[in-house]
Amino acid sequence: MIVLLVIEPVQAGTRSITVKNNCPEKISIGVLTNGKANPDQRFDLTPQGTRTISEPDTWGGRLFGQPECVGAGNNGPHCGNAGASNPATLAEFFFKGANGADYYDISLVDGYNIPASISPQGKGGSGKDCGTSNCQKLPNCPPNLAIKDGSGKVIGCQSSCSKTGNPQDCCVGQYDGPDKCKPDKQADNVKSACPDSYSFAYDDQTSTFSCSNPTGYTLTFC
Repeated sequence: MIVLLVIEPVQAGTRSITVKNNCPEKISIGVLTNGKANPDQRFDLTPQGTRTISEPDTWGGRLFGQPECVGAGNNGPHCGNAGASNPATLAEFFFKGANGADYYDISLVDGYNIPASISPQGKGGSGKDCGTSNCQKLPNCPPNLAIKDGSGKVIGCQSSCSKTGNPQDCCVGQYDGPDKCKPDKQADNVKSACPDSYSFAYDDQTSTFSCSNPTGYTLTFC
């Protein structure tokens, strides 16, 4: 007698991220998976608009909002990936990391443009804190770090590392390590304004949040 075994495919888990726009203007949202060169998704959100995306529960990546990049404007000179020339506030996620927990943070290490916060969803969330990573009042941008559009409006603020590329500002080379790299004045300004957010590369202890088994997350801009 031959017994046929039916093997059911294993369904991978997912995490939802509900993105909400509390800004007074329309914003373009970028979704970038770690290790990729270009955003996986681009979509616009009107004021008070929301959209929920779904990612594998082993996903790692970042989301960012850019008011100046809506519609056809997402090909503009300060659009595309957030970074040195396109500073934007980053919402970073790494699902099922150490001990199976999710890790998330708001990062201003590469610069910033609009406020943001991340909150876990669902009663199933548990872990070290499952708290809200919140940066609702950005610091004023020093003139030498400001990025402006063609009309002269400030649309983003670089970090010292983004501006100079110096090893001391970027915590690389001989300055690579928590005992060797210290925050500069701009990083201190960021930390004062947003105590829960990453202000420079080795700001881990007060900036990384973790949560086990949430149903998803809410990411709010402004």
